[in-house]
Amino acid sequence: MVRISVIVPVYNCEDYLEESLGSLLNQTFNDIEIICIDDGSNDNSLDILKNIASSDSRIKVFTQENQGAGAARNYGMKKASGNHVYFFDADDFLENDALEKAYSNAIRNDSDIVFFKFDQYKDNRFFAHSGPNLEIQFAGADFDSFTFDWHDYRVGPFTGPFAPWLKLYKKEFLDAHECFKFPNDLNHNDVPFHVMTFLKASKISFVPEHLYRYRIDNAGSITNNRLKKYDHIFRIINIVEDFLLSEDYMEEFKKEFDYFKANRITYEIYGRPEEYFYLAKEELKSVDLSNELLPNDTSLKANTILSSNSLEEYNYKIKANDEINGLKRENKSLEEETNGLKRENKSLSDENKRLNEKLQKSKSRNREILNSKSWKITEPLRRLRRHIRKF
Repeated sequence: MVRISVIVPVYNCEDYLEESLGSLLNQTFNDIEIICIDDGSNDNSLDILKNIASSDSRIKVFTQENQGAGAARNYGMKKASGNHVYFFDADDFLENDALEKAYSNAIRNDSDIVFFKFDQYKDNRFFAHSGPNLEIQFAGADFDSFTFDWHDYRVGPFTGPFAPWLKLYKKEFLDAHECFKFPNDLNHNDVPFHVMTFLKASKISFVPEHLYRYRIDNAGSITNNRLKKYDHIFRIINIVEDFLLSEDYMEEFKKEFDYFKANRITYEIYGRPEEYFYLAKEELKSVDLSNELLPNDTSLKANTILSSNSLEEYNYKIKANDEINGLKRENKSLEEETNGLKRENKSLSDENKRLNEKLQKSKSRNREILNSKSWKITEPLRRLRRHIRKF
């Protein structure tokens, strides 16, 4: 039995497979199996997989008809034999010591789940650091020996990043819960999995390092094709809701679920068709938008959806609000600049006053000297000195 089973859904990733799988094969932690599931690719991905597998026995290749990444991940879990499970996307790559650091943390803390952080890459160049920023949530914690669960971080199950490639899972934990499955053929299939596993985990730990490299410029990725399937997010929300109801969590997490629902719906509206707007409007009617957990931006967008009659009207209002906020920021910047100039002017005025007082004191002192008896008595001597200097 290996210690980590790495599950890799593969769909049309021929341009990235050698680099991505290379980052797995070159891990400092090498007691792994790499379970690659080709999800009906129509490029050369399967041939590349077989070729790489022929030179390294740790790679196992399976195939299925195209059913989406969720189905491929479920397939991989059935095939996994490791003590821990790690999900990896075939167009990304890992730092060489990523699995070693995650596994060490998992063993040290006996964790059901270990989180870590990631970097975004574009055109093979670093783009941005990304969370989860649990250092803020648990300020001062020694993450080498620290665990938490949903009681310590109530919105944790309902907030991103949801991606499974940021987490190492204990296999025993996954096997103990039949509900831990990714929805088939749906975008955002990682969202319910995140919610379910987070709520069920007894111990969650964290490696506060950016170990994963997430590629954001793959035009064929699920993320970049999500706009084509506008209704998927609503189906995902329903799956989460059904889970909360079936497990008697809803009463406990009503506020958090409303937060999750409003966040997901408003986040996904950009670039969507008119049909999405009407579905969003209907779904948001059941959300308590006075919920104090809602960020101001989410609350604004949700209320604007409800008060608008069309996607065009919504976009117009949001654009107008953005312009107003832009003017407010510009005005605030000008006010700050004006206040800065006022402070500078006051400082110069105070300095001028100080110098003027010093000048007046000097003039007064000069007059006292000129009118003094000693100055008048010594006047002949000063004239003599000036006369002598001429020669």
